Order: sequence, then structure tokens, then C-alpha cells
Amino acid sequence: MKSNSTNKRQKTDVLPFAIAQKIRTIITQRGLKPGDRLPTERELVEEFGVSRSTLREAMKVLRAENIVEIRQGSGTFISKGTGIGDDPLGLRFTNQKSLLKNLFEARILIEPYIAGLAAQRATPQDVEKLERMAKELENIKENSSMTAEMDVQFHTAVAECTHNEVLIRVIPVINESIRRSYAENYDEPERFKKSKKHHVDICRAIANGEHQTARFLAERHIWETFEDVDFNEGNH
Repeated sequence: MKSNSTNKRQKTDVLPFAIAQKIRTIITQRGLKPGDRLPTERELVEEFGVSRSTLREAMKVLRAENIVEIRQGSGTFISKGTGIGDDPLGLRFTNQKSLLKNLFEARILIEPYIAGLAAQRATPQDVEKLERMAKELENIKENSSMTAEMDVQFHTAVAECTHNEVLIRVIPVINESIRRSYAENYDEPERFKKSKKHHVDICRAIANGEHQTARFLAERHIWETFEDVDFNEGNH
């Protein structure tokens, strides 16, 4: 038989994980969003009837899962991209030589349908945000790493127009192909100019509720980018 001390130790070991689950439930039930502040440490200790050390261990679990972020002196907040780690699909462990091509293939299969759904569901607020981002991209004169990030944010905003939480979480992952290909793909001014026009056209189709046009334009944009990228094994 296991000793009482062993049983007690096992219960102590699993308690932080149980508290972490209770905090996940609180986040869901209260509809907390990224940037929202969780109750204070004292409030949570009293609510769960546990020690501060147990609560802090639970917070470490949630922080490792990118559910919360702890700001010294300010409190604990819901993370941006809640629950999405740096590499949720484990892409860093896949064949890196073929990764970029695989990412583009995933985009071709998924993003046109997202653009079509976005055109059907986008609210006036969604359209306003998308138009602002498209305009900012259009006004950029030279390619840079900052431009790549803005491009990623535009595609993410298109996904947000669908109001489908699964798609919103998937798109930023496969959009890693944008970051990886941006430097080599848009060194030529004409390619860069063409890409910016594609964004404006996609935005306009979504704003007008033209789902078939939005889908076609998104597919064309990805295919043309795909064809411009050098997939030689020596480069990737």
C-alpha cells in the first residue's frame, strides 16, 4: 500500500493542474478576451481555497500554454492569441526544405474559401479595419520586414471577417509562408506593386459582399505569389 505521505504528495503534485483547469473555465464562462485582467492573486486564492504557491504553479502552467501573461506590478492578463504557442503545429520539426512549399499549398486550399466567407459575413467595422490596412499596405513604397508583418495582419484580418474562431486561429500559422517568402518574392518592384494591388482588390470584393470574386482574387493572389517563389532545395 502507498503511504499517506505518498498520497499526499501526489495530490499536491496534481493540484496546480486542477486549479489551472478551473481558471480556464473562468476565462470561458466569463467571456474574457485577450488583454482582459484576471482576478487578483488574493481573490483567486480565496475562491479556490488553495495556497499562493499552488496558485502560482497553476499560473506557470497557463503561461506555458500562452493562456495568460504575468505583468509584474500590474497583474495577470489573458494572452494575445490565447492558447496558441509559438509553433502549435510543430512546423519546426518538419522537413524545412519543403516547408515553404507545403505552407503555400495549405494557403491555396484554405484561404480562398476564407475570403469568400469573409465577403458574406464581414461587418461594417470589419470592412473599415480591412480597408485601413489595405490602404496602409498600398502606401508603402519599399519592401521590408515590417511590410511582411503588415501583410500577415491583413490576411489575419480577412480571417477575422469570417467570425469563425477556428479559422482565425489557423490562418496566422499558415501565414508563416508570407514572412518566409517576402524578402525574395518582392525584391522586384513590379512584384511588390502587383501584390499590393491584389490586397486592395480582395478588400474591395469583401466590402462589396462579392464572395465568389473574393474567393477568385484570393486564389489568384496566392498562386501568383507561389509561382514567383524559388523553391530550389539549396535556398530553403
